[in-house]
Amino acid sequence: MHVLDNRINSFYKPKRKPGSKSQAFKWPHPEYFTANPETLAEAGFYYDPSPEDVDNVTCYMCGKELSEWAEEDDPFDIHFKKCGKKCSWASVRCGLRSDMNHKEKFVFTDKSRLPTSKTMEKARLETFTFQDVWTHDSVRNHAASSKNMARAGFVYNPLEVGDDSTTCLYCGIALSGWQDDDDPT
Repeated sequence: MHVLDNRINSFYKPKRKPGSKSQAFKWPHPEYFTANPETLAEAGFYYDPSPEDVDNVTCYMCGKELSEWAEEDDPFDIHFKKCGKKCSWASVRCGLRSDMNHKEKFVFTDKSRLPTSKTMEKARLETFTFQDVWTHDSVRNHAASSKNMARAGFVYNPLEVGDDSTTCLYCGIALSGWQDDDDPT
Protein backbone atom coordinates (compact mmCIF):
# COMPACT_ATOMS: atom_id res chain seq x y z
CA MET A 1 0.00 0.00 0.00
CA HIS A 2 2.99 2.31 -0.32
CA VAL A 3 1.70 3.24 -3.81
CA LEU A 4 -0.71 6.21 -3.74
CA ASP A 5 -3.00 4.83 -6.48
CA ASN A 6 -3.40 1.55 -4.58
CA ARG A 7 -4.46 3.46 -1.48
CA ILE A 8 -6.95 5.54 -3.50
CA ASN A 9 -8.33 2.45 -5.24
CA SER A 10 -8.88 0.73 -1.90
CA PHE A 11 -11.77 3.14 -1.29
CA TYR A 12 -13.53 2.42 -4.59
CA LYS A 13 -13.46 -1.37 -4.73
CA PRO A 14 -16.08 -3.09 -2.54
CA LYS A 15 -14.30 -4.93 0.28
CA ARG A 16 -15.16 -8.29 1.77
CA LYS A 17 -13.49 -9.44 4.93
CA PRO A 18 -12.12 -12.99 4.97
CA GLY A 19 -14.84 -15.43 5.94
CA SER A 20 -17.65 -13.00 5.02
CA LYS A 21 -19.52 -14.11 1.91
CA SER A 22 -22.38 -11.64 2.03
CA GLN A 23 -21.18 -8.39 3.56
CA ALA A 24 -19.30 -6.03 1.24
CA PHE A 25 -18.08 -2.64 2.42
CA LYS A 26 -17.99 0.61 0.46
CA TRP A 27 -16.63 3.95 1.63
CA PRO A 28 -19.70 5.37 3.40
CA HIS A 29 -19.05 9.12 3.27
CA PRO A 30 -19.79 11.61 0.48
CA GLU A 31 -17.01 13.26 -1.56
CA TYR A 32 -17.54 16.65 0.11
CA PHE A 33 -16.17 15.31 3.42
CA THR A 34 -12.70 16.67 4.12
CA ALA A 35 -11.68 13.03 4.72
CA ASN A 36 -12.42 11.68 1.25
CA PRO A 37 -10.58 8.88 -0.60
CA GLU A 38 -8.01 11.22 -2.15
CA THR A 39 -7.11 13.17 1.00
CA LEU A 40 -7.04 10.03 3.13
CA ALA A 41 -4.79 8.24 0.63
CA GLU A 42 -2.42 11.23 0.37
CA ALA A 43 -2.28 11.33 4.18
CA GLY A 44 -1.08 7.69 4.04
CA PHE A 45 -4.29 5.75 4.63
CA TYR A 46 -6.01 2.91 2.82
CA TYR A 47 -9.58 1.72 3.38
CA ASP A 48 -9.70 -1.15 5.89
CA PRO A 49 -13.33 -1.58 7.09
CA SER A 50 -14.83 -4.01 9.55
CA PRO A 51 -18.44 -4.68 10.59
CA GLU A 52 -17.82 -2.54 13.69
CA ASP A 53 -15.99 0.30 11.86
CA VAL A 54 -17.28 0.70 8.30
CA ASP A 55 -15.17 3.84 7.77
CA ASN A 56 -11.94 2.46 9.26
CA VAL A 57 -8.68 3.39 7.55
CA THR A 58 -5.13 2.19 8.24
CA CYS A 59 -1.82 3.96 7.66
CA TYR A 60 0.42 2.00 5.32
CA MET A 61 3.56 2.94 7.31
CA CYS A 62 2.67 2.97 11.00
CA GLY A 63 -0.45 0.80 10.97
CA LYS A 64 -2.52 3.40 12.87
CA GLU A 65 -6.24 2.72 12.46
CA LEU A 66 -8.77 5.55 12.53
CA SER A 67 -12.54 5.57 12.10
CA GLU A 68 -15.72 7.51 12.83
CA TRP A 69 -14.87 10.30 10.38
CA ALA A 70 -16.92 13.49 10.64
CA GLU A 71 -17.48 15.95 7.79
CA GLU A 72 -14.77 18.42 8.91
CA ASP A 73 -12.15 15.91 10.12
CA ASP A 74 -8.86 16.59 8.34
CA PRO A 75 -6.83 13.38 7.81
CA PHE A 76 -3.53 15.29 7.56
CA ASP A 77 -3.99 17.10 10.86
CA ILE A 78 -5.32 14.04 12.68
CA HIS A 79 -2.57 11.73 11.41
CA PHE A 80 0.13 14.25 12.33
CA LYS A 81 -1.30 14.89 15.82
CA LYS A 82 -1.68 11.19 16.61
CA CYS A 83 1.41 9.76 14.90
CA GLY A 84 3.78 12.59 13.91
CA LYS A 85 6.47 11.48 16.37
CA LYS A 86 6.53 7.82 15.31
CA CYS A 87 5.23 7.65 11.71
CA SER A 88 7.55 8.94 9.02
CA TRP A 89 4.74 9.61 6.53
CA ALA A 90 2.73 11.53 9.13
CA SER A 91 5.84 13.53 9.98
CA VAL A 92 7.03 14.42 6.47
CA ARG A 93 3.73 14.70 4.59
CA CYS A 94 1.01 15.43 7.12
CA GLY A 95 3.18 17.72 9.23
CA LEU A 96 3.82 20.16 6.39
CA ARG A 97 0.89 22.35 7.40
CA SER A 98 2.41 22.93 10.83
CA ASP A 99 5.47 24.32 9.05
CA MET A 100 3.47 26.96 7.14
CA ASN A 101 1.86 30.28 7.97
CA HIS A 102 -1.63 31.37 6.86
CA LYS A 103 -0.20 32.43 3.45
CA GLU A 104 1.15 28.89 2.94
CA LYS A 105 4.78 30.02 3.25
CA PHE A 106 7.21 27.86 5.19
CA VAL A 107 8.10 29.34 8.58
CA PHE A 108 9.48 26.35 10.61
CA THR A 109 8.77 27.53 14.14
CA ASP A 110 9.94 24.10 15.33
CA LYS A 111 13.63 23.87 14.38
CA SER A 112 13.54 20.06 14.47
CA ARG A 113 11.23 20.26 11.44
CA LEU A 114 13.69 22.21 9.28
CA PRO A 115 14.30 20.31 6.02
CA THR A 116 18.00 20.05 6.90
CA SER A 117 17.41 18.67 10.41
CA LYS A 118 18.47 15.11 11.20
CA THR A 119 14.91 14.40 12.39
CA MET A 120 13.38 15.25 9.02
CA GLU A 121 16.16 13.59 7.05
CA LYS A 122 15.61 10.38 9.03
CA ALA A 123 11.83 10.54 8.44
CA ARG A 124 12.37 11.05 4.69
CA LEU A 125 14.86 8.15 4.65
CA GLU A 126 12.28 5.83 6.20
CA THR A 127 9.94 6.43 3.24
CA PHE A 128 12.63 4.77 1.07
CA THR A 129 13.70 2.01 3.46
CA PHE A 130 10.20 1.01 4.62
CA GLN A 131 9.74 -2.60 3.44
CA ASP A 132 13.00 -2.33 1.44
CA VAL A 133 11.23 -0.97 -1.64
CA TRP A 134 13.84 1.51 -2.97
CA THR A 135 15.26 -0.36 -5.94
CA HIS A 136 18.46 1.67 -6.25
CA ASP A 137 19.77 0.56 -2.85
CA SER A 138 20.43 -2.86 -4.41
CA VAL A 139 22.85 -1.30 -6.92
CA ARG A 140 26.32 -0.78 -5.46
CA ASN A 141 27.46 2.88 -5.43
CA HIS A 142 24.25 4.13 -7.05
CA ALA A 143 24.23 7.93 -6.63
CA ALA A 144 20.49 7.91 -5.95
CA SER A 145 20.75 5.75 -2.84
CA SER A 146 18.05 6.16 -0.23
CA LYS A 147 20.44 8.10 2.01
CA ASN A 148 21.37 10.53 -0.76
CA MET A 149 17.73 10.96 -1.75
CA ALA A 150 16.65 11.73 1.83
CA ARG A 151 19.59 14.11 2.33
CA ALA A 152 18.58 15.98 -0.86
CA GLY A 153 15.03 16.45 0.50
CA PHE A 154 13.11 13.76 -1.38
CA VAL A 155 10.53 11.26 -0.16
CA TYR A 156 9.69 8.04 -1.94
CA ASN A 157 6.29 8.50 -3.54
CA PRO A 158 5.77 5.77 -6.16
CA LEU A 159 2.98 5.83 -8.71
CA GLU A 160 3.14 2.08 -9.23
CA VAL A 161 4.99 -0.90 -7.76
CA GLY A 162 8.69 -0.81 -8.70
CA ASP A 163 8.53 2.83 -9.72
CA ASP A 164 11.33 5.15 -8.57
CA SER A 165 9.21 8.31 -8.37
CA THR A 166 10.27 10.75 -5.70
CA THR A 167 8.92 14.09 -4.55
CA CYS A 168 10.33 17.08 -2.75
CA LEU A 169 7.41 18.08 -0.55
CA TYR A 170 8.94 21.51 0.08
CA CYS A 171 9.02 22.67 -3.56
CA GLY A 172 6.65 20.15 -5.15
CA ILE A 173 9.05 18.79 -7.76
CA ALA A 174 8.63 15.11 -8.64
CA LEU A 175 11.37 13.15 -10.40
CA SER A 176 11.83 9.57 -11.54
CA GLY A 177 14.04 7.49 -13.82
CA TRP A 178 17.11 7.81 -11.61
CA GLN A 179 20.34 6.73 -13.34
CA ASP A 180 23.51 5.40 -11.63
CA ASP A 181 25.29 8.76 -11.81
CA ASP A 182 22.34 11.08 -11.05
CA ASP A 183 23.16 13.22 -8.04
CA PRO A 184 19.85 13.96 -6.26
CA THR A 185 21.29 17.11 -4.67
